[in-house]
Amino acid sequence: PPGLSRDTVLGHLGASITLTCQDKVPVNATVLWQVEEQGAAGGWGRQLAEGNTLLLRQLRYEDSGRYSCSVGSHVLRSLRLLVAGGSVMGENVPGSIACDGPCPPAPPCLAEPPETPQVSCYRRSHDKDVLCEWPQQEKPSPGTRAMLWV
Repeated sequence: PPGLSRDTVLGHLGASITLTCQDKVPVNATVLWQVEEQGAAGGWGRQLAEGNTLLLRQLRYEDSGRYSCSVGSHVLRSLRLLVAGGSVMGENVPGSIACDGPCPPAPPCLAEPPETPQVSCYRRSHDKDVLCEWPQQEKPSPGTRAMLWV
């Protein structure tokens, strides 16, 4: 979709996605997939699987992150996966996405907008700070930021 870098792949919450390393992999080469983990020394973390493709099932928000495939210590490809709720993936993203069945067209946004805020503010006494609350019905998409201007 427009506005995203070429190495970014969109996944739909609850769906499956196949990440492809390269169109052609050298014969007898062992391709390893890893996902970057916060705080891992050297930036990379957990090894996931072997093979030119990586199938991720029943995507969760927590699956968002940077995935890399490599042969030995040589990184062949690095992809950023964004898992969005309330949206669908588009077709024709070369070598990156496989949908369960035909992929419907992508909507104009990556995730549903946050719910309409129902903010309540109160002050326990005249010399206390004002407290504002926004109880949410659903977890917002990763990266959602909110700001209250008073």
